[in-house]
Amino acid sequence: MFQAHFKTYLVFFLLLLFPILSSLNSQDALSEISLGKEELNRKNFKKSIIHFQHAIRLNPNSLEARIGYAKSAQELGSLQDAKLAYDEVLKRSPGKTEAVIGLIEIFLSIGELDKIPPLLTPALEQSPNNTGLRISEAKYLAATDKFETAIVKLKRVSLKLNFPPDVERMLAELYLSHGLMKEAETSLELYTSKEPNDPYGFYLKAKLHLNRSFFSIPDLNQSYALAEENLVNALQLDDKHEGSRFLLAKIRYMQNEWESAFQILYELSKEFPENQNYHFWEAFLSKEIGKTKFSSFHFKKSLLQNDLDEIARFTAEDYAISNEKEEAKLRFYLGSYRKERFEAEKNSLYFKSALFHLFRAKDLIPGSPAVRKDLLESFFQRGELVSHLNLLLQMREEDPTNFKLQTLIDADLKSLTESLEYKEGYLDINKEAATLQQTSVQPEVFVYDFEPLVVFPEKSQAGKTLSQALRYHLTKIQNVRIPSNSEYKSITETLAQSQFHPYTKSVPFSLEGLPALDKERRNKPRIRFVVFGTYALEKESITIHWQLYDRNLAKVIIQGKTMEKGRDGLTAIISRISEKIKNSLPNEGRALRIKKEGVLVSLGKRDGLKKGGKVVFARKDVVLGEAEIVEIGKEMSLVSPKFRDWEKELATGELCFIPPKAEANDSNPSK
Repeated sequence: MFQAHFKTYLVFFLLLLFPILSSLNSQDALSEISLGKEELNRKNFKKSIIHFQHAIRLNPNSLEARIGYAKSAQELGSLQDAKLAYDEVLKRSPGKTEAVIGLIEIFLSIGELDKIPPLLTPALEQSPNNTGLRISEAKYLAATDKFETAIVKLKRVSLKLNFPPDVERMLAELYLSHGLMKEAETSLELYTSKEPNDPYGFYLKAKLHLNRSFFSIPDLNQSYALAEENLVNALQLDDKHEGSRFLLAKIRYMQNEWESAFQILYELSKEFPENQNYHFWEAFLSKEIGKTKFSSFHFKKSLLQNDLDEIARFTAEDYAISNEKEEAKLRFYLGSYRKERFEAEKNSLYFKSALFHLFRAKDLIPGSPAVRKDLLESFFQRGELVSHLNLLLQMREEDPTNFKLQTLIDADLKSLTESLEYKEGYLDINKEAATLQQTSVQPEVFVYDFEPLVVFPEKSQAGKTLSQALRYHLTKIQNVRIPSNSEYKSITETLAQSQFHPYTKSVPFSLEGLPALDKERRNKPRIRFVVFGTYALEKESITIHWQLYDRNLAKVIIQGKTMEKGRDGLTAIISRISEKIKNSLPNEGRALRIKKEGVLVSLGKRDGLKKGGKVVFARKDVVLGEAEIVEIGKEMSLVSPKFRDWEKELATGELCFIPPKAEANDSNPSK
């Protein structure tokens, strides 16, 4: 009897206690949610996510806790966790606006645009005047290149709802992104008048002042004061405001206050370690101020976070080659990647793209046995016997007992001593190296830095990097003549005195600046060809609008728009452009020596000639006559002129060229 009464009382007691415990849990959950919101507003996302996790454990049914958790995870870059949390909210409460908006933001960031309409359309039907949903709609339309539709719809909502601040802010951002400065200014004035304590409004005003002046260097230099004034206001309202701090760092960078810019990026990359762009900026800024330890770490960190970033990779390679020892970890990491890409691409249809990888690997890890093996094979296949022999000689010096190397060296020596270059005295061979005298007189090409199509590109010096990669490919792989590094530096320093962009650190192309190209050419022909153009970077894609200008003809002789994306995008786009430039240049040579049996000219297999082919001699645009190739080398040929009195008519230095028909029909062994 007692046991029966005890069980009854116990059940009754538990029934009374359960609501009390549930109430306590709910109160604790609400407390955690409140703390989580406070940390979320302070942008302390690591702390806010912990509070929301506690709230979910205390009350698994709390949608507010799950939404807070999702927002925190989203800010921390844990998009999959955020997506799962938003999905759970929508299962429990279909059409929940905050979850719909959060999921749309995730789909926009990862490019899954097709998943947005099924979420957005029913939500807008349910809440057509919800400004958050209308802003999400505008972002989606802008992402699908329907910018004008996005503007029209947002303006309609703004007018209908009496200019809500969040809509005006979105309008201002859209206007800024498309260069509509007057419209952006109007929307910003409306926004800041209604939200005077939001630092983001002052940040956008600073951005407006800088953006509207970007393409006018004098105006840009004068815009710093107004921009900085707005940034100071933003940082007084929120000293941790991320956008304002980064924009202030860019101003310091443009003012050449490298140390100050570095300090800001140092703090940002610590606070936001998942932001790849901050690591890249800190890496190249630390290089400028001599803190190379930071450069090595952050270049690698940047590439580990996004190994498809071709601009960051090429910049890091240039840094490593110039500043790191050959055995440094960064050089090995970068060189190994290039070696792997060469292996992946060497059997592709476009071999010269693979060669780019191989030559970069050689620059980064020249002592690698695997890279040397591939280099030897490449030199041999392309008939580059001088380079082949020199590498073998270097390897023999390091391993003098390797008889296999000596066999290969003997074979090269036999071929080279039988070459036309050696017999004519233009090739010198000794125990240490083979040296080929420069005989080419092909017209030289000067490559200007490419200019951005958009204001303040993410990688400020991307245009310089692209032009540097093009110069590298032209000279290393296409054998196009360009000014030496010292002359190039001298020319750019002269050009920078008149016009130098403080953000891109480049000198824009102008016809007025062309005379500076010849400042050191007293006894040399002037630089005839100029490459210039613009570029755009969007995620992992690179687009270059390029032109080749002939100074003799005073006109652009070829131009094009080339786009590549994904892995090896930079290599592919540079290879394609350099190939077109190479094929557009005239194949010209000079008479090196007038001999009894013919004329030695500076055109050979490298220029697409073969034995029995033809060259034409000319003087001041007057054709003197044709000549047949009777003996050919890699760099030069012996030709037999087919016109009368050539022995008296021709002189050393006489111009010769490959006739267009022969150029088209003859294969080029060096390609």
